[in-house]
Order: sequence, then structure tokens, then C-alpha cells
Amino acid sequence: MSLLESLRSSSTHNPLIKEVKDFYRHLLSKGARILFSWVPSHVGISGNELADKSAKSSTEFLTRPIVYADVRSAVNQWCHCQWQEKWNMEINNKLHVIKPVLSHWVTKLDRRCDIVLTRLRIGHTRLTHKYLLFAESPPTCSHCGDILTVKHILTDCVAVNRRRLRYFCSNSLDLPFLLGQIPHFNLFLGWRLEGHWCFP
Repeated sequence: MSLLESLRSSSTHNPLIKEVKDFYRHLLSKGARILFSWVPSHVGISGNELADKSAKSSTEFLTRPIVYADVRSAVNQWCHCQWQEKWNMEINNKLHVIKPVLSHWVTKLDRRCDIVLTRLRIGHTRLTHKYLLFAESPPTCSHCGDILTVKHILTDCVAVNRRRLRYFCSNSLDLPFLLGQIPHFNLFLGWRLEGHWCFP
């Protein structure tokens, strides 16, 4: 009965109902005569009674209340999966090396530390990118002549090997180890010079 009411209504937005109406008009234009009829029940026909029972049970299932928290959780999970799939393709992004799996960053209580850590992670610091403000050439390392980058200073430059050994007990470091989800606890000790950050 509800289907017939939907077909009779002019305000339905259901795409399936619209399709049925379009097909109905098409058949009328070809000269066909169609009569819609509602049959109250399938009483007395065992197969049809079983079909009625199945239809009613499916309707009952669909009309059960949906918990908002469950829907929100499912939508959030789906969105996160979509985001992760796109992030997996960003292999040339500097941050992707440090954070291949999306999740909330662990934040420190000190806002200054969070600012410095964010700049290190995205590879943009005054020391390495100030030249852009003055239309200058990229800075080079005064020890080895390589382009000055966060990666070069933290993991590559041999001039900083003693500092790495002192604070990280190794010369073989990588950015995920130093700047990852939980940054190395000596990161801010290892990169302070005379009370100032190496990376302001």
C-alpha cells in the first residue's frame, strides 16, 4: 500500500520510485494500459504467506532504532580509512616518512616544544627556509657544503656525530626515530646550543 501511495505522490525523492514513474509514462506513451492494484494479503497460499512473513521480518529489522554513537563510529572509521589510503600515496611528502600511519600526535605540555617539533617534522625552520623570505639561494652546510635541511642536520652531517653519540648513543639515526609519533626524549637536549634552539 505504501508503494502505491509513493507512486501517487508528486513529492517523492526516492530514485527507484522516480524510475518506476518514468517507465510508467513511457509505457503510456506507447499505448499501454496499466492498472495498479493492492492485494491485502496472501492468505491461504502457503508460499505467499511465507513471503509475507519474510517481508515483515525484514521490515522489522530495518525499523530498529540505530544508535547514534555506532553510526558516528562507523562513519569516522570509514573516513579514516579513506584518508589513510590517500596518505599512503603521498610518498614524496616529507611528513609521510615520519608518520606513515595516521593518528593523533602526542603533544607535550610545553607549547614552544610543540612548535619546534612541528617545524622539524614538516622540514620548515628559519634556519633552513629563511632564504625564501629574502629571495636568496638555499643555505648550505658550512661543514660539508650540502644543502641545509632538517634531515641533513639531524641524521646526515658528520660534523654533528659527537652530538648524536652523546644524546642518542648512535651515529646511525633516522627521522622517524627522532621525530616520530613519540619523539626521542633527548631530542630537545641534543639540539640546544648555549640555551637556544638550533631550529628556531
